[in-house]
Amino acid sequence: MARFGIVAVLLLCLTGIAWADIAVYPLSIEVPVPPGKEATVGFWVENVGSTAADVRITLHDWFRTPEGKLQVLPPGTLEGSCAAWITCSHTTIAIPPGEKVWVSVAISAPEDAIGDRWALFLVTEYPPEERPGEGMGTRVLVAYALKLLRRDPDHASPAGEIRSVEVLGVNPLKLRIHYVNTGNAHTKNSGTVEVRDIFGETVRSFSIEEFPTLPGEERVLVVEDPTGEPLPEGVYYAFATVDFGGEYLVRGGIMFRVPLPSE
Repeated sequence: MARFGIVAVLLLCLTGIAWADIAVYPLSIEVPVPPGKEATVGFWVENVGSTAADVRITLHDWFRTPEGKLQVLPPGTLEGSCAAWITCSHTTIAIPPGEKVWVSVAISAPEDAIGDRWALFLVTEYPPEERPGEGMGTRVLVAYALKLLRRDPDHASPAGEIRSVEVLGVNPLKLRIHYVNTGNAHTKNSGTVEVRDIFGETVRSFSIEEFPTLPGEERVLVVEDPTGEPLPEGVYYAFATVDFGGEYLVRGGIMFRVPLPSE
């Protein structure tokens, strides 16, 4: 059997790379499945190269770090995992050049499956192995991360909370916002930052870019005044407001002085 000095895995989460021999689409699937019901979805794996592609499909859990980076975990690791409910039509595929294969995914939600759940497929392309005597080399595995979100259409209860707001700098104004998804639904969140002076007048206002969160997920957002202009000397109040798509908005704030005490 051929031996390799290095095995490298290239994880593709959003779009294909020109030199990759396979394409996977879509890379994100959302499907409503009420408790006690079943649904079938799927995705395409296409060989866009000139040689046969050896593809392997594995099931995992996924989460995000507070900074928003993807974490791939063993299936069943998380309380919110739906990996145990999933049956996949393929685990290995040999795809001739120019052809594509439909991978069917069946989801069967238990009666007590309340709230959104999720899982992730790694669709990995394995290059041909080196022949004996060809020496040591680097084997690059191209893996696509396909996120699957099972929505609970009957019991979704989105909720969120801003745990803290910190001032990182005032020239320009930079804030760290600690947000937590406290509900049972995956949400897409957006918001604003408003800065008021001691008279209650708004002197700055800017948007918080949209960010997603899974149930229980914590996010640490660093936002900066896009004008880049320093605030005049004085006392201010910074308010962060986040809209998670529910029936109310969440807000957190902090009072600060310009210049900062350490300056």
